[in-house]
Amino acid sequence: MYNPSPLPDGSVIGNRYRIICQLGQGGFGRTYQVEDISQGNEYCVLKEFAPQLQSTNHLLQAKELFQREAGVLFKLEHPQIPSFRELLTVIFSGNEYLLLVQDYVEGQTYDQFIKRGQRFSETEVRELFLQLLPVLEYIHSQGMIHRDIAPDNLICRKSDQLPILIDFGAVKQVAATALSQFTSLPIGTRIGKKGYAPEEQMNRGEFSASGDLYALAVTGLVLLTGKEPQELYDSCRWLSLVFG
Repeated sequence: MYNPSPLPDGSVIGNRYRIICQLGQGGFGRTYQVEDISQGNEYCVLKEFAPQLQSTNHLLQAKELFQREAGVLFKLEHPQIPSFRELLTVIFSGNEYLLLVQDYVEGQTYDQFIKRGQRFSETEVRELFLQLLPVLEYIHSQGMIHRDIAPDNLICRKSDQLPILIDFGAVKQVAATALSQFTSLPIGTRIGKKGYAPEEQMNRGEFSASGDLYALAVTGLVLLTGKEPQELYDSCRWLSLVFG
């Protein structure tokens, strides 16, 4: 399978973004922490978008697809959503890349809290809901659905402890669509995490605002109990876990 090599630390992309380190790697590409050397070395996040596309024509078509299907992401303006800055097509060391640039958020994900054994009280989860519901109301009013709400897509921002919503499923959806159109790779287009996304989303690919609310509710239960969603399906069992 074609897959460009990781961008090396210290390299400058598009004459603007210097790679600091690779943050992770998912099904649709790698994620890097970078600094914007044109903006006082401000930190950003750089995401590879469908790196398996190997022709210039397919990369340009994927870029057009993203701008058409998920271009509204660049119009989102909310203090609890990292800004989408730009979509780049660049050539580096003979490889072509399609890269998405977003603001960087310093903090820890709620998934990291859970893995450290931290449990959240009912009061803390209620406060989290009160802080996130207006964010969901905003993105839904813009015609967007997040599609992938879960503890690993919520960052507790270090500067003010507010929850920040990251990693919109729409980006993954367009990447999956691009791969299915322009390659023969058997890439699935189901977006969302099993147990967090409702059945109609996982089984039929139907997205709705209510699906985001469902995923947020499941996230609350996971934070309360420290248990994975699959462990909470038995109603009697999760009631005893939540309420003792």
